[in-house]
Amino acid sequence: MLVTVVLALVVTIAALVTVFLLRSRQENSPSANAEGEAPDAPSVSGSSPAGDCPESRCVVLVSVDVDGSTVELLADQDGRSGRVRVDWGTDTATVLESTIATMGAKVGGDSLRCVEGAISVCLVRGSLEDGTVGEVVVARGGTWRPADRPYFSNAGTIALDDVSGDEVPEVVVVRHDCAVSDPEASCKVAPVVAAVYEVGGAELGCTGHYTSPSDIRGWPDVRVSEGELRPCP
Repeated sequence: MLVTVVLALVVTIAALVTVFLLRSRQENSPSANAEGEAPDAPSVSGSSPAGDCPESRCVVLVSVDVDGSTVELLADQDGRSGRVRVDWGTDTATVLESTIATMGAKVGGDSLRCVEGAISVCLVRGSLEDGTVGEVVVARGGTWRPADRPYFSNAGTIALDDVSGDEVPEVVVVRHDCAVSDPEASCKVAPVVAAVYEVGGAELGCTGHYTSPSDIRGWPDVRVSEGELRPCP
């Protein structure tokens, strides 16, 4: 009888030690630490190496269906580290690095605009301390690629509009014409023009002066006709 009791105690103690060791190993593992730090943090990833979200708390701010694909704007909880992910509905996704993110721009739920056409274009806008900065990504030949240049507006708006009527949207940048401002006044109260660019970056021209950005047709998604364009100041 005594031998049986001793054996039972030994087995029980061994089991408790095993449980303790397993629990300690799990709590000290890297994966367990990551989950413990942010158990409910959303994660976004793709199957390609570039598809991994750069921030542990990266989320999808907005998603738009364009030309058979889903275009998503990703950023961290503070609207930083923004980038664009294009999902074709397969196991892989294309992630495009953001130029405006490297400039310190902050993005949000209204930062992505997309227009389908003969060439589909998406515009990503972000805020800086002194204005709005934007960049475009373009779909050509079934592939989305970023354009070469960013755009800056000191009057609060960058938009897409098919100005030339060829089913390819142009980039419209509203900016103050500081050259005609009162020398005693701030450029922020100067008249504004809407400058129009091809998605490749070539300048097509500018509208005449408006007293305020809100005077432009369609504000804040401004609309410009080709007949309004003239050489930019």
